[in-house]
Amino acid sequence: MTRLVNIAMKRATAINQEFATAMSIVVLFMVLIFYAFTASASRNTIEYKGIQKNTQFHVLASVYVKMVPLDSIVTERGYQDKYGKNMLHVKVTNPCNADSSRFDGLLSHIEVRLKNNKGKTSVTYKHPYPQMSLIQFIQEEIHIKDLGGRKAVIVPFYYCGGYESYDMKVSYIVLYENKSYIFHLDYYCGEGMECKPVQTLQATLKNLPKDIRTYLIRYLTKKHRSRDSFHQE
Repeated sequence: MTRLVNIAMKRATAINQEFATAMSIVVLFMVLIFYAFTASASRNTIEYKGIQKNTQFHVLASVYVKMVPLDSIVTERGYQDKYGKNMLHVKVTNPCNADSSRFDGLLSHIEVRLKNNKGKTSVTYKHPYPQMSLIQFIQEEIHIKDLGGRKAVIVPFYYCGGYESYDMKVSYIVLYENKSYIFHLDYYCGEGMECKPVQTLQATLKNLPKDIRTYLIRYLTKKHRSRDSFHQE
């Protein structure tokens, strides 16, 4: 009887040991799985943060590179005429910088706005070939002409680079009686010759009101006789 009890106890002990061993193996296996999962998740997190950081750096670097050349010139003027007080605002984005050799860019445009008691007038010109040249703006050349109590705003702008030595170009924005006009003039300046418009001024300015057209023909004929007047050299 005692022998049977001892045999039963030995079998129970063996079963318990096998169960304990099996449980140890299961626990160890679970620990290994958990460790592997944690390490993988940690690595993914680190890689993701690294990608985000690099992406942000590249984006910031890209924005910085693009923003550096996009400076601007802003000028404002006020004057009185029959419409009361007028406020003129001119902004040139990415103009030609005379202190550098940069003659190209992603964009270059000029915006002119006028506000008075009669309303608002605005015009924006985007240079279509900024890769070849940029707008050259001389704010001192803004011209306000009194025509019988009504004043016309005359805003010239030039171009730097991208043109042959004998070919010159200038553009004008004109605001008159709360309407806007823009025209482009090509000139030929031969060696030792007086500069002449390629197309007659009468033909180029035909859409302007008569009084401002008559004045501008005289004004432009006198102003653009020499190469220096185009600020292109």
